[in-house]
Amino acid sequence: MFLGKFPVFPLRTLCFPGHKIPLRVFEDRYAQMLQDIADNPTFVISLISSGEEVGREATPYRVGTLVEFGRVVRQDDFQLIAPQGVHRVYLETFDRESQPYLQAECSVFNDEPTPKESTIRLPELEAKILAIAGALGPEESRNARDVMEGMRTELDTENFSLFLCGCLHLPTMFLQRLLESRSFSYRIENALNLLAQNE
Repeated sequence: MFLGKFPVFPLRTLCFPGHKIPLRVFEDRYAQMLQDIADNPTFVISLISSGEEVGREATPYRVGTLVEFGRVVRQDDFQLIAPQGVHRVYLETFDRESQPYLQAECSVFNDEPTPKESTIRLPELEAKILAIAGALGPEESRNARDVMEGMRTELDTENFSLFLCGCLHLPTMFLQRLLESRSFSYRIENALNLLAQNE
């Protein structure tokens, strides 16, 4: 399903549904972007496939995350925002001409139909992530548990599984593959296997 044309913010990091990424906006093109979307503060964050974050032209991967943000905080020459991932999108076509920043026509990017039994291992992934947080200390464990409970309520099952994948400390290419996966069961199995390899 076609969603529309959105500004794209290519980064060296990913944003998964449910996650917030604090950004310091200082380049003129992105300051212009924030001004242009002030009435509808929504854009796409996508991992850079080639190019640089600052100054030069960057080409992002085709699967990114639509994000929304609230207020803009001004600090010296910076504008600070904390966009939160909403859901995945597929970047159909790029537009580098209309604005000084990259735009893309985007469509919804959802999982293929998921059998109910595919969700069986989701609590196992959640438990492993909570165990990692617990090893950092009791306060971190409580905070992680509170966040998980909130996200489990706020997000549907697909986006909650993506949120959990975004909690993993893995190389960005592994995370991008998890973001791109349209098979719920494969994504969870892959995440658990990657965790096991890093234990």
